[in-house]
Amino acid sequence: LGDRGSVSWNEAAQRWLSDSAKPKSRDRELIGWLESRIGIYSVSDVTHPDALEMLRQHGLADGWSHSTVDRMMGTVSAVLKACAKWQYIPHAPIVPMYRPGLDEPRWLTPEEMERLCDELPMHLALAARFSVATLLRMRAMLQLTWDRVNLKQQRAWVPRAHQKAARTFGLPLSTEALRVLRALRWLSPPSSPHIFTWRGEPIDDCNTLAFQEAVKRAGVEPLRWHDLRHTGASWAVQSGVTLPELMVLGDWKDYRSVLRYAHLAPQHAATAAEKLAQWAKATA
Repeated sequence: LGDRGSVSWNEAAQRWLSDSAKPKSRDRELIGWLESRIGIYSVSDVTHPDALEMLRQHGLADGWSHSTVDRMMGTVSAVLKACAKWQYIPHAPIVPMYRPGLDEPRWLTPEEMERLCDELPMHLALAARFSVATLLRMRAMLQLTWDRVNLKQQRAWVPRAHQKAARTFGLPLSTEALRVLRALRWLSPPSSPHIFTWRGEPIDDCNTLAFQEAVKRAGVEPLRWHDLRHTGASWAVQSGVTLPELMVLGDWKDYRSVLRYAHLAPQHAATAAEKLAQWAKATA
């Protein structure tokens, strides 16, 4: 059978991608970045601690944050775990991670959101409003097609391949989401199945130079497109949406993800504290 550990990183990475039912768009980008650095090396060579640390240093040299470096190293770890399963290597190594502390989610106030939308080109302003109204992640939102939207029933469906949680997601469309969709229907070419388009072509990324320049002009930097999802979640909690309800609306996979927004609704905790006080008084 030969030395299975001599299989190249490129061969192993491509097998890992082809074996997955999910698109793995971000992983494909990272594997493209890794190709020029370790593509010709064997998977056995990549498992060496010095090689793994070298990858981290390359990422930092390219100006990546610790979080982005960890995202890249997570892809490396996933491929090497698959290599261990395929018996290319005896076992998967421990991949070093920076694991920076989680910051409080960045979100915009309604006034900041309006300033941002005033600076964005119309197609991005509508996409931003839809992101806040639906809590959809950017990739899932951009791949949404008209055949998966029912304006009359006020529902939309996202296939499992487009969802981070890898499950089909049905979402209710609020009056704001419907308003945005009607505007987008007017902007979209009649023949296009895609909802989000620019000059007749599907949009594949919202984190563009146009977005970042609008962020600067609106004075709301630093801001990533994903922060619009945080904005919608923050507004929901402040409006009285419970954390379990938010978990369903945003299709979060576990409850820990929505606990980041708990501090925005102290009235829920205040009600619970008062119930505790009343019980203590009754039993005293």
